[in-house]
Amino acid sequence: MSAPPQHLRAVLWMFGALIALSLMGLAVRELSDIYNTVQILFVRNVVGFAVILVIMLRLGTGIVRTQRIVMHGLRNLCHISAVGCWFFGIAVLPLAEVFVLESTLPIWVVIMAVPFLRERFTSYRLVAIALGFIGILVILRPGVAIIDPAALIVLFGAALFGVANVFTKALTRTEGPMTILFWLFLLQLLIASVAVSPFGVFLPHGHYWLWVVAIGFTGLAAQYCTARSLSLADAGLVTPLHYLRVPLIAWLGWLIYDETVDIWLWVGAMIIFAGTMVNVRGEKK
Repeated sequence: MSAPPQHLRAVLWMFGALIALSLMGLAVRELSDIYNTVQILFVRNVVGFAVILVIMLRLGTGIVRTQRIVMHGLRNLCHISAVGCWFFGIAVLPLAEVFVLESTLPIWVVIMAVPFLRERFTSYRLVAIALGFIGILVILRPGVAIIDPAALIVLFGAALFGVANVFTKALTRTEGPMTILFWLFLLQLLIASVAVSPFGVFLPHGHYWLWVVAIGFTGLAAQYCTARSLSLADAGLVTPLHYLRVPLIAWLGWLIYDETVDIWLWVGAMIIFAGTMVNVRGEKK
């Protein structure tokens, strides 16, 4: 049998990233009962780096080699800051709201992929950007509703995720997914170790061990799937698939935590999604 088309394989890898990120959101919510955001970042990177070391023993030390350490550093500084914003939002906001605001990621990727990755800036992408920002205004409703500062932090994190994804796409031109992952967990573990020193870290108890393991493995799986997806297709094409996480996490939030969201969240999400679909249609043409 012939292999699936390259763009289809990119979509399948991104689906894997979406599932992993949804499970990570649940793990963060559970761990926020005993850890603060910085401590969760630290334990995530400890577990992730332990896993990547085991993989390195199997694949060899070749995955460590890189000539782009500066780009790895910039990418991971942006990425760990974005993850911190995301983790903070998950601890204090409804899961669906966090995921909708974070799903503005494709807007930031489209904006930054043009100057940094030299991807085409088409009329379809312009429409996607315009509708994306309209969707953000509908969700936040400045001047009508009180804007939760945590929502702005999550939105800022989404922009940082966009920068990190652009760096990831650039790195995939010369680096393999496992090399990107090794340097991600090594550098982010070093950053998290410095950040967590004022707070300290204690061992979890009971069922929290399961969530500690889950947050490390889902982080690794999400990064690997994202790197594989971005290596197969344009960033502007595959990143819009992140929207599929919203109905899934809204259902999980309602089922597990009895969370509800207002109609404006869904209206804004649909506007952002519509803009993204316009861009996908343009990419297909």
